[in-house]
Amino acid sequence: MHTLDYFTPFTYFFKSKSWLRKFIIASLLTYTLVGAAPILGWMICIVRRVGQPEEPQVPELADWKSLWRLGGQFAGVNTLWLLPVLLAAILLYLPAIFVHTIPPGMMLTVFGAVLSFVLVLLLVYSVVYAFFFPAMQVLLARGDSTWQSAAPRRLWKTVRAHFIPYLMVFLIVGLALFNIVLGLAAVTAFVLLPPLLVYAGLVSAHYAGQLARLDRVSVGIKKD
Repeated sequence: MHTLDYFTPFTYFFKSKSWLRKFIIASLLTYTLVGAAPILGWMICIVRRVGQPEEPQVPELADWKSLWRLGGQFAGVNTLWLLPVLLAAILLYLPAIFVHTIPPGMMLTVFGAVLSFVLVLLLVYSVVYAFFFPAMQVLLARGDSTWQSAAPRRLWKTVRAHFIPYLMVFLIVGLALFNIVLGLAAVTAFVLLPPLLVYAGLVSAHYAGQLARLDRVSVGIKKD
């Protein structure tokens, strides 16, 4: 039975040929925001290759057309998941709509209550998003469409088959690593956020590739 390799995701990239050149290019493109799209596609390629260990794990930054396409899909998945966040933010403006009907003394109370509700909602939603993030990568690497890779029901079905490994990846990457990244970025006034995000993305991609490999192993066992 395949188990997760917890150490390799943090070091595998440095064994790649010309890793520094790849890392610098990926970081510079991420600084531009728009150029981050092919880097997202590059991450999906890594997920796909780690899921098939007989192939090289870290592809070259080439075939930009394919990288842009995959990255656009990944960006689309994230955009779909950000829509509820935007809707939650709109709730903050609701008290302003009733400003003429709510007594001035109650306005601050109403706004505080709405703000508290939105913050709790965003906290819970961000945890759910981080938990499903590797599954989004797995589905995209498998060839699913943008809509399929963003569908909560499909994501849950993917996670449920290997819940404990997905939970471990969530704790290591979704909570620990990305909080460390945000802390280090804050110390550097967020100047180093793009390269830190690239490294965290590389770690996440390897873990997602291992999770994709679990599905392949499960399918093989069922066929046997």
